[in-house]
Amino acid sequence: MSSLLGYSMFQEVLFPPEAVDGQGAGDEAAVLTLRRLKRFMPDPGLRFREAPVVVFDLETTGLDDQADRIIEIGAQKYVGGRLVAELESFVFTDVMLTDEIQKLTGITPDMLVGQPPIDQVLPRFLDFIDGSLLVAHNAEFDLGMIRAAASRLGIDLEWPCFCTLKMARELLPALENKKLDTLARHYGLEFEARHRAIGDIKVTAGVLAGLLAQEGKKLATWADLSPFHVA
Repeated sequence: MSSLLGYSMFQEVLFPPEAVDGQGAGDEAAVLTLRRLKRFMPDPGLRFREAPVVVFDLETTGLDDQADRIIEIGAQKYVGGRLVAELESFVFTDVMLTDEIQKLTGITPDMLVGQPPIDQVLPRFLDFIDGSLLVAHNAEFDLGMIRAAASRLGIDLEWPCFCTLKMARELLPALENKKLDTLARHYGLEFEARHRAIGDIKVTAGVLAGLLAQEGKKLATWADLSPFHVA
């Protein structure tokens, strides 16, 4: 499978000089900012059912990828439909958890005290997904939060990801809506814990398995998943 995958990990990229203390980029006091690029580029012909696939989910302080922060990361790695590894961690943040978020997730500020910050947790997540395709439900949000967190750490993330929400919209047009709860009922799945990372991941993995076994059974390659990719 490795021959089908072309990727570069943590390539160092020097970006143009940035102004310092209001001085122009051409000033002698300007500095170069060193950033890293983490990228994975699967071959369009990759048979994704045989490749490592990481189903992931986040809990956050809100919906703004700039102002809000990740408070929980969960991920499960599947190969050939079989679970082979799992990652789960709370993430400490000093951004306030609103009453609404605490009620929705069951996560309270006390639960985050003493937990590792994002600059420790995110590298673990990036190591975990190495060489794997990503999938999430409403992946644009989750991937956007991950990219924003990575960017704040000086990492530009370009990673292949597809979305079970997009798949359901395309493959289950008659279903009343494509919320994860609705899809869980459609496929006879139950949540261990709703709005907690691993609980939602397990249902998302079940939904993906259902879609691929039934409505999406003819999908075979990474190119076949292009309508469901998240850029």
